Amino acid sequence: MNGSRRLLSTSSITDLNSDANKIREEIRRTGPKQSAALPKSIAGLHAEAARSPPPISSTSLQTTDKGKAILLRIKTAITALSAICETKINAYPFSSVPLEFLNLHTHAWILSALLHIYPECDDASMGDNSYSEHETNFPYDSIIFDIDTALIVGGASIPLQLRRLVNEFLEALYATEEHDVNKSTGTSTDQALVSSIKNFDYFCAPEYKQCIERTYIPSLYNKIPTLASPTIASFDAYMDEILVKSTSLQPVHLTGLATTWPAFKKWNSPAYLLSVTNNGRRVVPVEIGKSYVSDSWTQGFRKFGSVLLDWLQCDSQPETAGPTTYLAQHDLLSQVDPLRGDILMPDLIHSATFAKKETSTTKMTMVNAWVGPSGTISPLHTDPHDNILVQVVGYKYIRLYSPTIPKERMYPRGMENQVGIGVDMANTSAVELERGCFGAIFGDADVLDPAASVSDVQHKSSVRETNEFDGAKFSRLRERMHNKKKYRDDYEVFGWDGGFSDCILAPGDGLFIPAGWWHYVKSLSPSFTVSFWF
Repeated sequence: MNGSRRLLSTSSITDLNSDANKIREEIRRTGPKQSAALPKSIAGLHAEAARSPPPISSTSLQTTDKGKAILLRIKTAITALSAICETKINAYPFSSVPLEFLNLHTHAWILSALLHIYPECDDASMGDNSYSEHETNFPYDSIIFDIDTALIVGGASIPLQLRRLVNEFLEALYATEEHDVNKSTGTSTDQALVSSIKNFDYFCAPEYKQCIERTYIPSLYNKIPTLASPTIASFDAYMDEILVKSTSLQPVHLTGLATTWPAFKKWNSPAYLLSVTNNGRRVVPVEIGKSYVSDSWTQGFRKFGSVLLDWLQCDSQPETAGPTTYLAQHDLLSQVDPLRGDILMPDLIHSATFAKKETSTTKMTMVNAWVGPSGTISPLHTDPHDNILVQVVGYKYIRLYSPTIPKERMYPRGMENQVGIGVDMANTSAVELERGCFGAIFGDADVLDPAASVSDVQHKSSVRETNEFDGAKFSRLRERMHNKKKYRDDYEVFGWDGGFSDCILAPGDGLFIPAGWWHYVKSLSPSFTVSFWF
């Protein structure tokens, strides 16, 4: 591991390599079928990359010159295979990438991860070619980064058996690290990170409930209809009544939908989230910036523990927060296997209401996670799928506009140039709601009386409020109202003050959003959300 020391036994390395060989065997078994349509040269590279390295001795990890030559050939083949696959992947829109190159790319990165067990193949350990019961730089970070790259890019295309073996390897790696950390008397950057995160008892502070009830709920404009503790029968009955009056499905706020999920209790604990992400070392894709339509918006890979600490510190010290970091629309539950067992697929997906449609239950359900701090925004947009959005931790504000509204009134974006590629953004509105809407939800709470954050709630409970006129606040409010009214003029036919419905999702709540409905989403607290597209 770069920059810190670990105590690692030879037996631990031997056990890890035993799990690694099971993965190599599975890749060798499935590789020929996946590369059958490709040139023989690529199939040969794959076979060389999946070759078993020299056995690790039970007494030493030193390898012979012959063994080092074999390791070099394997590493060279992995590098070449990865480069070919990345070139092919980058030549297509991601949804059109040939499956065989996606599969071989997954294999290359997993094989690269497994090769890091050998000191001769890890750049961080050059000059110290042994992992023994002495202090060593074991490359946890390199192994996990390569595996997560494989899982993130490969996504749902990765066969279940290979995914299972990789998760077993990660569990063994985590057990090894936990053992080593407990033996170590020193401190490291990662140990300090873990300690900092564990100091937070909650992912979302309990005071947020008071803040939501005082500040945000009173500002709701036209509440989305509610169905409490829904069952398939009650949901079908509700929708049958709706369809008598309307020709299409309507949104409904599903209170108490997920209160029985294990995630409802577990995911509020930072310590638990660390334990299922290899002490926060697992790497995740994040969006950086206000929203995906912002000029400064970008993407990157970061350790989950690092971004989790950012979110927690942003919650407790908002004045020192940097750019917003958001894990958005990512199949995290497939990547981090233990999280998958913490949720239940909503029964409503199998409702007779949806069975009447040609889509829905005949399609695979796509499950995505959305995790981030207070203030994250998904701009006003539509999706081609029915969606059950489930709030597990924290609170989110949702505003919905019907697809029956004339499209020109929604100001859809057109083709936009992103990194030299034309992207159709017609499913996203050019209207930025926070720039034209009034009220606490849209950033006006700092010049109004209600508390808009946990720190405000705590401050107001400890300081006696006065009725003195605050001229500075009044001036700021007047200027903000002027700017918002000016922004509205640019989108004058948009439904600023009507034609929409809204709600606040509390922990355990769900929201059914029919396909085609415009929706805007804003986190009012640190938040962990799961969406089911079907």
